[in-house]
Amino acid sequence: MASRFSLSTAARVTVVAGLLSAVLAGGFAYWIRHEIYTERYRLSDTEARETVLAMLLTVQQERSLRWPVPRDTRGTYPLYQIVDSTGWIASTSEVLRGYTYTKPLVPAPARGRQRASEFETRVVLGRYDGSRDLCGSDAAALPETACERDRRLAGQDLKVRAIVRPMRDIYPSNTIAADRTVAISVLVSPLEAEDAVASVDRVLRPALPAAVLLIMLGAYFGTRLALRPVERIRARAAEIGERNLHERVPVPPTRDVVARLALTLNETLDRLDKAADRQRGFIADAAHELRSPIASLRATLEVAGEHPDRADWTAVNDAAVEDTRRLQELADDLLLVARLDAGEEAARTRVDLAELVRRHVGRRFGDDGPRLAVEAVESAAVLGDARQLDRLLRNLVDNAVRHAKLVVTVRVEVEDDQVLVHVDDDGAGIPVPAREQVFERFIRLDEARSRDAGGVGLGLAIAHEIAVRHGGSLRIADSPEGGARLTLTLRTAELQGKG
Repeated sequence: MASRFSLSTAARVTVVAGLLSAVLAGGFAYWIRHEIYTERYRLSDTEARETVLAMLLTVQQERSLRWPVPRDTRGTYPLYQIVDSTGWIASTSEVLRGYTYTKPLVPAPARGRQRASEFETRVVLGRYDGSRDLCGSDAAALPETACERDRRLAGQDLKVRAIVRPMRDIYPSNTIAADRTVAISVLVSPLEAEDAVASVDRVLRPALPAAVLLIMLGAYFGTRLALRPVERIRARAAEIGERNLHERVPVPPTRDVVARLALTLNETLDRLDKAADRQRGFIADAAHELRSPIASLRATLEVAGEHPDRADWTAVNDAAVEDTRRLQELADDLLLVARLDAGEEAARTRVDLAELVRRHVGRRFGDDGPRLAVEAVESAAVLGDARQLDRLLRNLVDNAVRHAKLVVTVRVEVEDDQVLVHVDDDGAGIPVPAREQVFERFIRLDEARSRDAGGVGLGLAIAHEIAVRHGGSLRIADSPEGGARLTLTLRTAELQGKG
């Protein structure tokens, strides 16, 4: 059920792009709103302080607590209040009368001071009472928008810029006011900052979702466009089968991961094509090798069957047994090759190559053919599969015996961290150009002689494969005996154990 509702790659990229862009857009919106609000509020705070200082200068010059309300360039008015220490509100903004008609914003202290004291505090305006709002009385001077805006201050925690001054600085000849003080205060209204943010919100609210949608659409169609080469590669790969392994997928000229994917697929197809060719060649060669002993066995039996009274049945039996032995050896070789090609894991045990060589030579003692000689150290241990290493040495000795004239010498040496097994014969040797070719399957340098001797061209190929799988090598050189020298090199058991 989960796979039925799984999203495509383009859809997943679109969702991720949408979420990421939404987070970024939200963060951008928060940042720009915060910056605009902070800057506009700072400006309002600066204006409030300047207004307090201007009011102080004006009342001192005019010798009156009745302050003429200035109007700024935006058509708005400061929210101010002038209170003396008795609680008498000498002057206030019209809108503030709807909030603070009985209570001063900042009470003035009872005792006068020698100099003006500037400070800031915070107040919370109470419930707004429209009946006390005298804003409408000066409708010609006060814009309705300003009044409506200022009425939204109810219940807000507001900052107040204030300055306290002795009353005698304003009325020096008035002895009654000698001990009184005057508090001049101006509210720092957040409304202008909020209005500035609101104007930004009117732009951001439709713009940000539209931007996120455009990004998601771009991500979707961009991903679809970027995946078109992948789809072409997939479609072409789906058309390639066993009969057309020589064909290749298209490689886009982008030099990116898609191009590398196409190149990798083509390299894989190259290996598969070569492996299929090798397999077909192997099957053809195996069939060809099987035909000879089968044909020989069939001919022997058919001739004997047509003339049973004149047949030498002992010779017929010997020939049939020999052909059957060749078939069995070929079948064993083919089975081992199949196992090696399948990558079958070899057991890793301690194997003494010197002891294996002595056993091989001992089993051949008394056989017809070249004389076998052994020159081996007492012990030459390696780690590996005993059966495969036994087969390797048997193939090397069989090859040397097959091509030697009089003598085959097997030498086992240990040099530093390596075990060397030299198999020398006094035959015709192997030409230098053919020394790598002989390790290929079903290769014979002397086709007629090898088949007569029972070889099928798999012995050295199998030996080389086993040596490589055990981390070693198999090389061919000229032998001191005059023929060919095959040298097996493996790491000692101690070094392999550390590796």
